[in-house]
Amino acid sequence: MAETPAQSLRSPEQVTVLVVDDEPDVATYLASVIEDAGMNVLIANDGHTAHELVHQRKPDLISLDLVMPGKSGIRLLHELRKHPECARIPVVIVTGHAQDPDLRRPLEQILAESSMAGPSLYLEKPVTPQSYLEALCGILKVRPRQEEAAPDQAAALRKQVDDRLAGADEATLRAVLAQLADRSRSG
Repeated sequence: MAETPAQSLRSPEQVTVLVVDDEPDVATYLASVIEDAGMNVLIANDGHTAHELVHQRKPDLISLDLVMPGKSGIRLLHELRKHPECARIPVVIVTGHAQDPDLRRPLEQILAESSMAGPSLYLEKPVTPQSYLEALCGILKVRPRQEEAAPDQAAALRKQVDDRLAGADEATLRAVLAQLADRSRSG
């Protein structure tokens, strides 16, 4: 029997993401987004620590800043490519330097020639929690928590209601209010 797309998704607690960023506030912010989604997180504030963590506790994905003192993210990527067990770990590059001409060429080369697993993806800082989480869940094939999805769905429905009611006349608005009042009395 073939798996349905929902069956092939992993639950968040089954995955671990390594966040590598030399800015403690950024690392904490990204780690919070990951933890709030129910995933496990490891943090490294430099390339050397990240390299050790990758070999000790092989993460399912690496979220990587490129510009760091000591061992840069670019250097870390090159080192990971040399190890078959690490070269298959997907990497999401999260950088504020994607438009920097000195980094642009190496970044484009990394993405074009990467033998790392996963998509060639980078996100420009500052990243929103939603775009970051969507990228990670898509790559990792992680099923988002239901309680996380419900508020987003409710917000989308509220927006649809607001959009439709924005141009409604007074009679329509009164009819909608009456229906809502009837439902709250009966339910």
